[in-house]
Amino acid sequence: MTSYLGHDRPRQVFRQSLGKGMLHHAWILAGDKGLGKAAFAQQAAHYLLNSRNQPTDFDTVQNDEAGRLLAAGSHPDFRLLRRGPKSDKEEKKARDNGLGSLDEQELARNIKVDQIRSLQPLFQNQPSISEYRVVVVDAADDLERAGANALLKNLEEPPKNTIFFLISHMPDRLLPTIRSRCQMLRFDPLGDDQMRMVLKESAPKLDDSEIESLVLAGEGSPGRALKYVEVGLAELEIMAREIIATGDSDNRLKGELARKLSLKPAAHRYRAFLERAPSLIAEQIKTPGFRCSADAIAKWREAADLASTAVPKALDNQAVVFRLGSLMADISRRAPAK
Repeated sequence: MTSYLGHDRPRQVFRQSLGKGMLHHAWILAGDKGLGKAAFAQQAAHYLLNSRNQPTDFDTVQNDEAGRLLAAGSHPDFRLLRRGPKSDKEEKKARDNGLGSLDEQELARNIKVDQIRSLQPLFQNQPSISEYRVVVVDAADDLERAGANALLKNLEEPPKNTIFFLISHMPDRLLPTIRSRCQMLRFDPLGDDQMRMVLKESAPKLDDSEIESLVLAGEGSPGRALKYVEVGLAELEIMAREIIATGDSDNRLKGELARKLSLKPAAHRYRAFLERAPSLIAEQIKTPGFRCSADAIAKWREAADLASTAVPKALDNQAVVFRLGSLMADISRRAPAK
C-alpha cells in the first residue's frame, strides 16, 4: 500500500505486538506532517475493528463491514478527534461538505476538553460489534491543556479493549506523563524513489519534470507533496528554481510568478508558495560548494519572516511574492566557493 510505503519499522513493531498478543493500549505515531501517520492509524483501526482478521492480514486492504462503516464515519466502536469548526459559519460548511472541506484558518485552535469528555459514553459500554474500541487523536499536539489532562486520565486507567492512537508532529511537546503511558512509533521521511512511486500512482497525469519538482518540494513527505499537487505547486516550483539558477536579471520570472499568485482564486497556491519559498533558499545555501555567509543567512531569515507574517498581516500578495523571488535571485548570484 503506497500510503504506508517506506514505514516498514512501525508496521513491524505493531504487527509483532499483535502476533504476540501483547498489544499496548496507547500508541504515539510520531513524525513530520504528511508522512502517513493518520493513514497508518486508519489502517490499524480497520484491522482491530474487524475481528475476523489475522495478524498476517494487517497490510491487506479488505472490503468488509468495518471498512465500510469507517469510510462512512459511522462505526460505533471508533472515534476520531480533530479540531472542529471555528465558528457557526464553518460548522454549517462542515455539516454540508464534511470537516475535510475546511481550511486550516477555518478550524478551531485546539481540540477541546469537551471533545475528550464526549468519549465517556463509548467507554461505559462493551464494544458494539467489534472486539476492540479505537480512538484516534489527530493531532495530540492540538489538545488544549485541560483536554490533555482529561485524556491522560483515560490513558492511566484505560478502558478494557480500547486502543488509543495519538498522532503527533512534535512529540517532545506532549505532556511527559502522556508520553510515558504510550508506546512510540516513529515515522521517517520517504526516499526519493518511494516519493516518485506515490506521486505516479496518486497523480498519474503529472509529467516527469513535475514529479521531480514535487519530490524535491515534498522533502520526503507524501502528504505535503500531494497537497502541492492539489494546488498546482509543481509549475511554481519549476519557476522558482529557475530564478535561483539564473538570477532572473530582467525580472521576467519574478513578475510572472507574482502575477500568477496575486489573484483571489490563487489563495491556496499563494499559501503553499509561502510555505515552500524559505525552504528553497535554505536548500541553495546548503548546496555543496555554496559560499555561505552571514548575508546569505540573513536572506533566508528575511524570507522565513516574510512568509510567516504575510497572511496574518494581510500584506499585498504580489509584492510579497516579488520580494521572495528577489531573495531567491540574490542567493543565486553568490558564486560557489572554489
